[in-house]
Amino acid sequence: MRGLLQNVRYSLRQLRKTPGFTATAVLTLALGIGANVAVFSVMNAVLLNPSGIPHPARVVAPRVKYAIGDLKDIGISPTDFGDVEAGKSVFSSAAAVTSSDFNYNDGVQPRRLVGAKVTWQWFNVFEATPLMGRVFRPEEDQPDADHEAVLSYSAWKGKFGGDPAIVGRTLLLNQQPYKVIGVMRPGFEWPNQAELWVPLGLPPGRYADANYRYNEFLFAVARLKPGVNVQQANAYLGMRSQEDIGAEGQDSYGKVAGWGMFCVPLLQEVTGPTQKPLMVLMIAVGLVLLIACANIAGLQLARLSAKQKEISIQIALGASRARLIGQAFVESLLLAAGGALLGLMLAKSVIPLLLMAAPASLVENITVHIQGWVLVFVAATGVLCALLCGMLPAWQMTRVHWFQALQEGGRSDTAGKSRQRLRSSLVVSEIALAMLLLVGAGLLVRSLQQIELVRTGFDPHGLMSAALTLPSTTYKTAEQKAAFTTAVEEQLRNIPGVTDAALASALPFSGSGGSGSFELEGHPLGPNNPGAHGNIRYLSPDYFATLRIPLLRGRVFTDEDRLKTEPVAVVDETLAKQYWPNQDPIGQHIRRGLTQPWITIVGIVGHARASSLEGDTSEGFLYQPLAQAPAPDINVVVRTSSANPASMASAMQVAVRAVDPNEPIYDLKTMDERVNESLIGRKFLVVLLSVFAGLALLLSALGLYGVIAYGVKMRTRELGIRMALGAQRGDVLRLVLGNGIRLAITGLVLGLIATFMAGRAIASLLYKVSLFNPLTLAATSLLLSATVLLASYLPARRASKLDPMTTLREE
Repeated sequence: MRGLLQNVRYSLRQLRKTPGFTATAVLTLALGIGANVAVFSVMNAVLLNPSGIPHPARVVAPRVKYAIGDLKDIGISPTDFGDVEAGKSVFSSAAAVTSSDFNYNDGVQPRRLVGAKVTWQWFNVFEATPLMGRVFRPEEDQPDADHEAVLSYSAWKGKFGGDPAIVGRTLLLNQQPYKVIGVMRPGFEWPNQAELWVPLGLPPGRYADANYRYNEFLFAVARLKPGVNVQQANAYLGMRSQEDIGAEGQDSYGKVAGWGMFCVPLLQEVTGPTQKPLMVLMIAVGLVLLIACANIAGLQLARLSAKQKEISIQIALGASRARLIGQAFVESLLLAAGGALLGLMLAKSVIPLLLMAAPASLVENITVHIQGWVLVFVAATGVLCALLCGMLPAWQMTRVHWFQALQEGGRSDTAGKSRQRLRSSLVVSEIALAMLLLVGAGLLVRSLQQIELVRTGFDPHGLMSAALTLPSTTYKTAEQKAAFTTAVEEQLRNIPGVTDAALASALPFSGSGGSGSFELEGHPLGPNNPGAHGNIRYLSPDYFATLRIPLLRGRVFTDEDRLKTEPVAVVDETLAKQYWPNQDPIGQHIRRGLTQPWITIVGIVGHARASSLEGDTSEGFLYQPLAQAPAPDINVVVRTSSANPASMASAMQVAVRAVDPNEPIYDLKTMDERVNESLIGRKFLVVLLSVFAGLALLLSALGLYGVIAYGVKMRTRELGIRMALGAQRGDVLRLVLGNGIRLAITGLVLGLIATFMAGRAIASLLYKVSLFNPLTLAATSLLLSATVLLASYLPARRASKLDPMTTLREE
């Protein structure tokens, strides 16, 4: 311990003697460590330890799969959930949820509360306990007994002023009384930042009724019993699936459609699309940290050359190599500790910026805390930095030929050249890593540009949209819903500046909508043919004109397509090509169930992308008149001549309240915003990777500058002799500059090789851009070359201005 304290005191004195080196090293490490801590904190909160889920590894999401359509991973039906609940040997608790927003009028204006209808064990699955009151009981999760509500902490504070007497208070939600029985603790808002929960209240018979087997509208969660893993849970669900299909017979729909149940870890289901981008960012900041450590190691090697005589005297006086190595590691540990502390403070400032730039789907339901595993990560990163920064200097220290160094007065060319080669190797590695990051960022930027060129299939410019929900307690019949939608559409058309207005069950890029199966007239189902399948939307007559979706053939809906008239439909070109490849779909008939009437197809329109510009895997669309099938969840959209479509928001609210004063509208966004939001995840990755690539380029350039400058210092005597013997300043400039260019070219080539070796991980994130994209490779190579050329030119220029007489006199 006494020796350790001596090493600490000695290292602190040495660091104080070189304040420039100390400040540079600590700041460099702070940048690398801070970036790593910030990204790891978000990654930890999203993928490893999300808020609101104790022991997240034991929570799974039961799912359903079909062999038809884009249905490889969807929600479950009440009957499926009954099978999950019955697995008492596998699951300790299970619950199901469906989104259900509520209209609440506080006497000032109607508001929308983000709600969820859940089965009574919802909070048990998440091991969530209330701050006040209680949660649901089994007898409350029944029809006509489901008028209790549990509030989230944020809703209690924000919407109800933190009323301490809220428990027991009755709220009027959707014009129905609900009694508040509890308030949850801060941090629990599953799912989707819910503000309140009410019982689902399905009839118990629904959980065992095979007629509801293929009506999947629930999202389910379950907590595995201790000692049970996901594979065992899947074995149980697979067994139940086979039993269910067997009970329906060999020609059952489930067998023909390839139906089955399975489960995945909840975090994998919720964060699946974000896992790879986060891992790429984590690798990128890890590479930045490696470059930072390589820079510090290079600076340490330079300091060793200046201290070579002192070290040789210490060895001559009996200092052991272990003691010298210990001194080097303690010094590196102090630098790493300073960098870690400063990096932690930097991360606290950066994390809010990361969350602001991140897509909502990534950061909803999470709270980032710098504690626990994050602090362990900080400590581990600091130790790793100390090892990386101190390993090469310590190794070099053991190779000092102290007797020769003392004889030469501290000028050991052999040791100096050896250290210079090491520093050059470090710089080559830095340039290679910077090239890897630059090419990756460049390819992603090019990919984003390609995606932004993709056509949506409609014109989003000038469109303002919103959503509303019709309470079933107020709008009980189809006639009431149809009358409301007709009146609202008329009010929207009368808004000054509005040129078109429409209503739909779901809008493109709104995150809502559904799909279903249908039967084609004249096409009897053969063996292993489950029937046609597509996206289903219900629209008002002016929908296609408002969104500028082109009519290709036939007609669109009119005001004559009402409840009691002949059912009609419009299909898009994708669906038409899929199910009527060699005939005209117009005049053909389909039906959505054996008891439903036949629907006549009257028109074909262009295909509009549903949710993504990249890889739009959505099936074709089947459109039906909203008046013939009124829906409770409605999106409204208006086209305006105004340069700012968002200015229509207040007028749209007034228009809806003119029809129903208790009906709020929400999710007010322009269609341009909705389309851009579909790209925010990719833009987030591109921006951060570009920042990290820029930081890597800066650090590698500084490292190269340091190597060339130190090389000039070492060769001062040689350069002076050359110039005294007739070498011109241009010759010296080319000599020094050539050394830097050789290092840069070597690093550039190694970086390209590393990029192609990592090609599989990068290629999976690209869209219509090849890994061997010449434009990107050329641009990044030129950028890196220009940067390293500048870093080499500055010390080369200084070397060319040396005065040979002054140099030789000093030597």
